[in-house]
Amino acid sequence: MTTMRAIRKLRPVPWYHDGCTGLAVRAQPDVPSFDDLMIHSALVRGAAGCERLAALDRVINRELWPLGYVAYVERSIGDGGIVLVEIAAGR
Repeated sequence: MTTMRAIRKLRPVPWYHDGCTGLAVRAQPDVPSFDDLMIHSALVRGAAGCERLAALDRVINRELWPLGYVAYVERSIGDGGIVLVEIAAGR
């Protein structure tokens, strides 16, 4: 029987633009938990420089790429966005 590791919740990122009331952050199972603070800081820096959800993906990835991570931003059904962080391919 194989064990499935679950997607981990990270601290949310405040972001009050484009109809959102914040960003929920999830990390893929292969993202080590000791990088959580570094990832959160990069997401906060990226989110601070962006006011449109459509551009947020590109802006936060500019912060995450040097750390070896990428993020995907999805609009949630509720009132926020979801950021999914994973290890960058080839890193």
